[in-house]
Amino acid sequence: MLSISIVAYKTNIEIFERALDSVYVSLSQNSSFLQHSKIIIIDNGNQKNIICSIVKTYIENGLQINIISSMNNIGYGRAHNLAILNSPSKYHLILNPDVILSSDVLKLGLEYLEMNSDIAAISPKCFDVNNNVQYIAKTYPNIFVLLVRGIAPKFIKNIFDKKLSKYEVRQIVDKDKISEIEIMSGCFMLCRTEALKKINGFDDRYFLYFEDFAMSIELRRLGRLMHVPSMKIIHFGGNASRKGMSHIFFFISSGLKFFNRYGWKFL
Repeated sequence: MLSISIVAYKTNIEIFERALDSVYVSLSQNSSFLQHSKIIIIDNGNQKNIICSIVKTYIENGLQINIISSMNNIGYGRAHNLAILNSPSKYHLILNPDVILSSDVLKLGLEYLEMNSDIAAISPKCFDVNNNVQYIAKTYPNIFVLLVRGIAPKFIKNIFDKKLSKYEVRQIVDKDKISEIEIMSGCFMLCRTEALKKINGFDDRYFLYFEDFAMSIELRRLGRLMHVPSMKIIHFGGNASRKGMSHIFFFISSGLKFFNRYGWKFL
């Protein structure tokens, strides 16, 4: 019924254990979910021994887990594709190793997809560790907003708050109503596997960043993308500018690929 792919690269083990435990608890809300679900962990960072020790208990308790190890970091999207393109499941969850699920998130999400056949994928309401809302749903990006959001000091962000609010669809997220969105975050994408296969999964030309933007656009050709606020997660992730020069390089490189493919928008 459900397959879940998680890409691990230099993963914080404590957070990853919490994330995996939240998946197990969420699947355990329904014995059928636990029985007919499989987690595929793609090890992109040579952490197989650590990952094996973490998952052992869950496997003993009935959770199906496969580990795929890569000698090198093959990139975020390409790693997920190893699971997506070979999955026989009806639904597939793309999940980050730093995301904590609420206990009912999978039940709510799968029920919603079962009742709405025109929906290609759904996104949850997201919070940070301090219970502040993270606006992970987006509209189509423009260069100005990306620069302000990524590197501008706080007083500049305050000046352009309305533009940032529009980009982050805050009006939709803050209303707590199920709403259609344009762009989903790759930290949590609950999708129809058939739709993922029709678009050949992630575009593996993106090593890191913007692959979820591109996938969102491709999925929208097959069905609607929905923000479902009753589904709740906690995300520990941060933005690229806080992660060092290599992440900034990947962000710029992927951004160029994205805008060259789907169209430049400056303001």
